[in-house]
Amino acid sequence: MASKLTVVASLPGEPVMFGADFHHFRIGLALSEDAVVVFEERHGVRLPPDYRGFITTVGHGGPGRFGGAGPFYGLFSIEDWEWALLGDPNVTMLAGPFPAERGRVYEEWLAEATPGEDDEPYRGTLALSHQGCGDLSLLVLSGPARGRGVDTRPGKQGPHFTEDPDFLSWYERWLDVVLAGERHFR
Repeated sequence: MASKLTVVASLPGEPVMFGADFHHFRIGLALSEDAVVVFEERHGVRLPPDYRGFITTVGHGGPGRFGGAGPFYGLFSIEDWEWALLGDPNVTMLAGPFPAERGRVYEEWLAEATPGEDDEPYRGTLALSHQGCGDLSLLVLSGPARGRGVDTRPGKQGPHFTEDPDFLSWYERWLDVVLAGERHFR
């Protein structure tokens, strides 16, 4: 993974991948194990092992407005976890189970995901990257879909689960798309 990122970062010319002009394929320094433990304890969650390994060995966040080398406008710092929330963030939001189910069709996503007045539809997710136009890529931290990636979508249908089984698969697929010279990632 790190070697592919090095190759992508050294490609000649201007980046052609959408959003890369924000991060230029640079990623911030990896987090210490202690910093990750503090984050997990503060929020009452355990990060999925592959994501945890990535941010403690490859890198974390970065120089762009929305973070470092990653899909769309770049990977957020874990401290920017709350980007997807519709309500006010609090430290317990990541521990609550994400209400979406893979394969389920929602007639009215928000009404079904938030039956209570104080419910947050994107609880249990950590924002990974900003796709533009208000859409985000998220990592599910809590609930049955733990470890899966989802994309927010406007409208009634609710979030869309990516084809990737975990964060590393999603990130490597993005690297492969960049290496293939593609302009967009989906």
